[in-house]
Amino acid sequence: MKFKITLLLCSLVLYAAQAQETPQEAYSSVVTLSLLNPTFSYAPRYNVGYMHKVAPRWWVGLEAGYGNYGSSFGMGAQSDNRVNKDYRIFEVRPEVFYSLRNHGKIKHLVSAEVFYINHTDHFTNNRYYGPGGYPAYRYDEADFKRIKTGLNINYNLFFYFSETVGLIWKTGLGIKNRDVTYRNVTNKTTFDNSGDDEHFAWFGEDKFLKQSGAETNFNFNMDLKLFYKF
Repeated sequence: MKFKITLLLCSLVLYAAQAQETPQEAYSSVVTLSLLNPTFSYAPRYNVGYMHKVAPRWWVGLEAGYGNYGSSFGMGAQSDNRVNKDYRIFEVRPEVFYSLRNHGKIKHLVSAEVFYINHTDHFTNNRYYGPGGYPAYRYDEADFKRIKTGLNINYNLFFYFSETVGLIWKTGLGIKNRDVTYRNVTNKTTFDNSGDDEHFAWFGEDKFLKQSGAETNFNFNMDLKLFYKF
């Protein structure tokens, strides 16, 4: 009888120890919500993602995002001429992850993702620039469209608040192609912006809105996500 009780206690202890050592390995699915894209973005949108484990160190995931004028409340909504009433944005990001560190409270994953972004709006009483910043145009009204595609290599840190809830800090570098077009432009006129300080705006934070044409260059990726594992 004592032997049976001892064997039972040992079994329970071993089971509890194993559960404490690798509690996270029992979960194979993760849902995510971006905290930066709705708030700290000049093109605000809500991104929801799903990840699924397909092997001990491999995960596959898919993230989709959507935003419009009514849902915008972050930096883009508070900035002049960046988000108007016809603002719409949609994106999709399939991704493959590999876990560098498979145990512990902080997980390290590298990933490769491809992305597609479709961004449209209608602007009034503004200006835009040709490829390279010249020529410069003023207009009364115009339909804006931006298509952005590319590939990122990311580094992901998983910080656990509990066995199932935490944050993901993501940073990455990649390559992008951005194609901006202005259509249905009314009262378009050219002007000489060589002596106007405002013509430098196309080079900075307004470049994705005001420089027309296609361009391929490097892409920087950063996000902070809330996750739930199940």
